[in-house]
Amino acid sequence: LKRDFIFLRSLFYFMRYYFFIVIFFLSSNPVFSNYDMNSNMKLAYSKILNLNFTDASKIISIEKNRNPNNGLITLNENYIDFLKIIIEEDKEYYEKNRVNKNNRLNHLKKNDDKSPYHLLIQSEIYLQWAFTRIKFNQYFLAAYELQKAYSLLKKNEQLFPEFILNKKNLGILKILIGSIPEDYSWILNIVGINASIADGFDDLYSLLEICETNEEVSIYTNEILFYLSFLEMNMRNNEFAQKKLLEKIENCCQKNDLMIFCSARLSLRLGQNDRAIQILENRNNNNFYFHYLDYLYAMSAMYKQDYLKAEKYFLQFTDNFRGSNYIKSAYHKLYHISVLTNSIEKQEKYKYLVLNKGNSLIDEDRRAEDEIKNNNPINIDLLTATLLYDGGYYKKALEKLISIDSSSIDNYNHKIEFAYRNARVYQKLEDKKTISYFKKLIGMNNSSNLYYFPMSNLQIGLEYEKQGNFKQALNYFNQVFDYKDYDYENGIKKSAQAAINRLSN
Repeated sequence: LKRDFIFLRSLFYFMRYYFFIVIFFLSSNPVFSNYDMNSNMKLAYSKILNLNFTDASKIISIEKNRNPNNGLITLNENYIDFLKIIIEEDKEYYEKNRVNKNNRLNHLKKNDDKSPYHLLIQSEIYLQWAFTRIKFNQYFLAAYELQKAYSLLKKNEQLFPEFILNKKNLGILKILIGSIPEDYSWILNIVGINASIADGFDDLYSLLEICETNEEVSIYTNEILFYLSFLEMNMRNNEFAQKKLLEKIENCCQKNDLMIFCSARLSLRLGQNDRAIQILENRNNNNFYFHYLDYLYAMSAMYKQDYLKAEKYFLQFTDNFRGSNYIKSAYHKLYHISVLTNSIEKQEKYKYLVLNKGNSLIDEDRRAEDEIKNNNPINIDLLTATLLYDGGYYKKALEKLISIDSSSIDNYNHKIEFAYRNARVYQKLEDKKTISYFKKLIGMNNSSNLYYFPMSNLQIGLEYEKQGNFKQALNYFNQVFDYKDYDYENGIKKSAQAAINRLSN
């Protein structure tokens, strides 16, 4: 789970994978004068999806002159604010523009309330701002806005039961509800959503099929692929579905950085680092720079053992990104590079920066800070094997592990890690003894409260799930919750809870 969550990970506590909601203009629906998805609005939407906010704003201005009451103007403007805040994490921009929410909602209330888009757009604006609140830890306000969004969607569903877009938004919420950790279960009571992950995926895949077969809505294919790729990676253990989504994205949608981000992440999840590098080298870098792609490219270079390039792009990320997430992680990786390259003069510098830059809200940053604070020793052979594994170079990782004399490992935590790394590599090589390797690790003494133990329970559960032994799978998924206060706790428990929900449904 080291890469289990990319730049949106801080949202994971509460439906963190929700990115942005868009209007589907279906040919069977009537055009309402106040909600007209005309050529200007379609083009503006496409520009927004490409992160070309400058051109999108120009097109929106043209539409304002021609049709100032078009509610789609308001929604597109909200998309721009939303994406800028989520991607850039610019607190100053957020504070300056947060008043736009109420102004836009008040403006929309003057529009045609007989349109099925009327309440839908309002709910989407509430949803988008809810997730920006989460980005800046304003959880109670986010909960209020999620409740408002949900109540508007349910009301719209009653008024327009055949309106398919109601099911799209509700479907996304059904899936993402599984990512809420136990500590924040109070949100479920406030929002009042009855979640079904399976139903949510069914809704999104049916919408994807419509987008792929109906010229009128083909423009929205990218968005649905974006949702599905993120959700499949984090809510289901379905490698086949991930491969199909990657193929679809590469065949149709490699022209904007959002989809490059998705396809690179899917490639890494599938253990195809060379493919991820090729994808990331073709990014567009339009007028709004997607800094997290620098971090992701640096990680891929590190897996490839191209430490010079990795250092360059980690520094490019830390020097230019305005947000706080992944900063500690980037400096921690730079510290690892300095160890791997024996750059002694840089080691103290990067250790200092890990402790004094960024924040520790997400798992990667928290782990980076903890390792430096605890002065955890580094076993270079194990670190190299881990990087090879994370890049999908499983045979090379196994060769590195085989070359290690386990009897020479004098640090007990490294002995546990050695057992864990072996189990993970053999799992990827589909060794029949995979479960026994993980069970052997679980039998070791967990004196340091390492994440390898709950993670091994999670992996055993996934292996039993593959075999169709759901009873045993649920048993091990539930055992994950017996562990507390360890690295990557939120991500591991989220995966276990999603698995339990998946099998229960």
